[in-house]
Amino acid sequence: MQPFQVAWYNRAVGESFKLPDLGRSSALGVLIGNTRALWPRFLDWLRASPRRLDEGHPLERYVGEVVLQALQPLAHRWEVRFAQEPPPRRVAMQRLAHLSGLGYLSPSHLNVHVLFGSWIALRAAVLIDIDGPPRPSSEPPNPCPDCARDCLPKFRHAVAAARSTPEAHAAVEQHWRLWLSVRDACPVGREHRYSDDQIGYHYTKDRDRLKRALGTAGP
Repeated sequence: MQPFQVAWYNRAVGESFKLPDLGRSSALGVLIGNTRALWPRFLDWLRASPRRLDEGHPLERYVGEVVLQALQPLAHRWEVRFAQEPPPRRVAMQRLAHLSGLGYLSPSHLNVHVLFGSWIALRAAVLIDIDGPPRPSSEPPNPCPDCARDCLPKFRHAVAAARSTPEAHAAVEQHWRLWLSVRDACPVGREHRYSDDQIGYHYTKDRDRLKRALGTAGP
């Protein structure tokens, strides 16, 4: 989690990406993401009710339930925006991660956390009716100074392949190993790399991968 002030995020983005400030210009925001620690907890959630496997977007539902549960006890007013929400509720998550200091937005379009490297995912922005922190005095430093050598060639290769596929979502699924190679090229946080099952599901949303991870796949 990373705190920020809604006002200085809103000043940095276009109108369609702005967040509500709950009537308080200095309102607190909290950006929520995950590391690989999400995966075993998500699998436990599925094991508790296997029917969830058959519902649409089980990982997004899990994230929504956990975040909303955590917010319920708050005494202050709050709102939440999830990463997958379309306009007019969308958030420039990667820009927000950079502005707030959670993860440097690299030339390869990956947010790089100082500890976890590229092995993070951005999930939600929570807005709370109390004052947020002052804006950082400077942008976060780039923890990986070798983007041009290690990551950008692989990024350009993935982009070129994606351009040959008309639909953006299909391009990610079809060429996901090329996009994965961009993450793998980053030397920061390699010890926090997701498991193969987690990686495969994040990129493809393949339910069979979930079933194999749960040990429920057929012969």
